[in-house]
Amino acid sequence: MLAIAHSLEKLPWPPRFSLLDRYILREMIRPFVFGFGIFTAIAAVIGTVFYLIRNMVEHHLGLLSAIQVFFLRLPTFAVLGIPMAMLFGALLSYSQLSRRSELIACKSCGVSPVRLVRPALLAGFCALLCTFALNELVAPPLAYRAIKTLEVAIHRPQPTFQTRNIFYRRFGDGHLRQLFFAHRFDGKVMGQVTVLNFEQGELREIITAQEAQWQGSAWLFRQGTYHHLRGDRDYDVAEIFSERRFAYPRTPLDLAMETRVPEFMTSREIYRYLQILAESGDAKRLRQWRVQLQEKLSLPFLCLSFAVIGAVLGISSPRQGQGRAFGLSVAIIFGYYVAAFIFTAFGEGGAVHPIVASWLPKGIVSAIALGMLYDANRH
Repeated sequence: MLAIAHSLEKLPWPPRFSLLDRYILREMIRPFVFGFGIFTAIAAVIGTVFYLIRNMVEHHLGLLSAIQVFFLRLPTFAVLGIPMAMLFGALLSYSQLSRRSELIACKSCGVSPVRLVRPALLAGFCALLCTFALNELVAPPLAYRAIKTLEVAIHRPQPTFQTRNIFYRRFGDGHLRQLFFAHRFDGKVMGQVTVLNFEQGELREIITAQEAQWQGSAWLFRQGTYHHLRGDRDYDVAEIFSERRFAYPRTPLDLAMETRVPEFMTSREIYRYLQILAESGDAKRLRQWRVQLQEKLSLPFLCLSFAVIGAVLGISSPRQGQGRAFGLSVAIIFGYYVAAFIFTAFGEGGAVHPIVASWLPKGIVSAIALGMLYDANRH
């Protein structure tokens, strides 16, 4: 590891693109584009095409609408395809350079494997930025638009808000403070509302109303009853009202107005929704969303690790043809996603922290990449 660090210290900063860098980067373009097309197409077929065909058969989805939905969903699968293509492109291009003895000539001139891998790192960093931009700016809104387009096309439009059974819990000082339940919601007014307020775990107030609507800084309850309970659970105050304002938080409204899943949201939107979920006390759902946020943030960093792994494998295995390179790439990717799936399940189940669940598989891949680079640098 010290040898790698020493080699990296000798590299010029900021990095200058030498003739060798530009040559290797040009060699990586074609296999990267090929791998990007193949892996994105495979992910799209598995994730969307079969689903669209089923809707065409069962719900008479039109061909033009299916094509529109497919292309709207394509950026989501491109996000998955870029890291895979980075691995395949680096592996195949470096293998071809080794097979043509060009890398051997570089080594004979004193060029270390760390130096040879630098173009792959530069390509991996560019792929990281592209993946992050797609995952934040392009894929979420287009994926959500695809779902809405599909719903309209099959004549099953879904509202953009929760219409029934809005449930909210508020905690404070380690105790349950409030339960808020609304049987229905039309986007503005909640119907058949029940609110239970607690003090130190003891029920103190019961409010029921036919309607409740958020108005600026408080809830306006209409046609309801208010009961205040003493410690012995007898009613201290019982009141029937036509309208009454209560200064409760608007969190139940925020929860009801958001029906998107993390796939359709940017990391900033997920973070804001996590703050709302934290007030609701829904620990299970909170864990799941935290894991999904970390997954969205950590996925682009696979590009760097896969670039190094592909380059080192290409340098050390010069006989890799296109078919063998593709097969080896699939095996590595499959192994990673199996591990990532297991850790995600642990994170959502509460066995490990969400940050550990999302970042540890990427950290393991990075450690493997550094270990392979260290071993290649010794020989």
